[in-house]
Amino acid sequence: MRLPSWLTWYKKPEYRDIKEYSTEVRSGRRQLSPDGRGKTAIPSKLKLERILQNKTCSPMSLYDFYMYLKYIEFSAENLEFYIWFKNYETAYLKMGNDKDDNSVHSFPESTSSQVQLAEKLPNIDVSDFSVDAEVAKDTIDRITRMISSEALCTSGKCSPSVGQRARSFIRPDPATAFPSPPQPAAKTQGVQQHPLPGSNTSSSGPHSELNAIIETFLLPGSEQELNIPPLRRDAALLGLRSSSDPAHLRPIADHVYSLLRNCSHRNFVRLGVSNGTFETVCVATGLGIVLTLAGFLTMLLRACVPFVGAHTRWNAFAPWPMWWLGVSLILSGLRGSCFFLLLFSRRQPLPWERFDDNASVLSQRSGIVKVLSRLMIFDRKFKVQDEHLRRLQRKIVLQSLIGGAVFANLAVLLFVFLPVWRETVGV
Repeated sequence: MRLPSWLTWYKKPEYRDIKEYSTEVRSGRRQLSPDGRGKTAIPSKLKLERILQNKTCSPMSLYDFYMYLKYIEFSAENLEFYIWFKNYETAYLKMGNDKDDNSVHSFPESTSSQVQLAEKLPNIDVSDFSVDAEVAKDTIDRITRMISSEALCTSGKCSPSVGQRARSFIRPDPATAFPSPPQPAAKTQGVQQHPLPGSNTSSSGPHSELNAIIETFLLPGSEQELNIPPLRRDAALLGLRSSSDPAHLRPIADHVYSLLRNCSHRNFVRLGVSNGTFETVCVATGLGIVLTLAGFLTMLLRACVPFVGAHTRWNAFAPWPMWWLGVSLILSGLRGSCFFLLLFSRRQPLPWERFDDNASVLSQRSGIVKVLSRLMIFDRKFKVQDEHLRRLQRKIVLQSLIGGAVFANLAVLLFVFLPVWRETVGV
């Protein structure tokens, strides 16, 4: 029998260090583990596939995920390469290049084949993939525009506010605006397809763009080198010498996707569900602890002052509201959320959203003022736009309230039968 979703206790996904995780996978010390299904499962409406399809809204949108990778986890190259690859693969197949005599669609896995591959790799000339620096920069810029802050979710359940539309009209950002409205296209492995930058008739051409990707993401010591197994990288470079078939890059893309799903996305959801800063959550949780302790103090005072048996057992219900609210605050805080913000579907700016304020007056304030400005009372508050995230947060509120009520009832039952009341002191 399956319990209703609101009865399934939500637990934050465990944190995984991306550098440690990818290094261990790359060296073979650990396998790409599953996404934790059954233990701390990611809500189905917030899964990586939906984010890559741009079907989620702020603060769980594709752009938010990109900003998280860029400023918090420092692994934006994984998403940049994967988004580019899926668009490149789609455009390649549309051009009728699905058959290439020089392409290798399956890479050797046997030991003898790996030895033969290792013997061929020293002959690879890095100059085979050289590209003009301007072309490489333009390619990365166009990949960034794919993950633009102007891209709206395709589900139609969220849209920019009037203020956001006004700001984008008054101060358009050419670095984040799409060159043209996104056209509907086939979706491949959960990625919303946009026009491929290299598939146009520009002077750079698709081969120059492919070389730019190789030089940026694949060559050892490159500017944004992917943390992938060396053998897999070398096999791709060997195949790309004679063919532009995306099949050579597919094992790398699958590896990068696994890193995004099993590590980066889990950490992103863990942080994105939290609606308050660390300071706000600590204050709310501390208030819950104070209320809970105050409930026990009230119970002891009513039971023992001025003397044992001076009050009726109905006084045992006096601390119930404090226990109920206090434990509710604690349960919300343990899952990284502020109870009061949850009630109104509001949130404070998330860590990656604060990087837009580097030039503001806030960045010039003293340390104490900065800490106070991050508290709920003084900080900016936004409405949670993503409908499914709001449902999850309401679920956390409901579970916290139920948990607080259960604790308060049990505590009252524990004290109401003790021989400290007028009805029970002589029993």
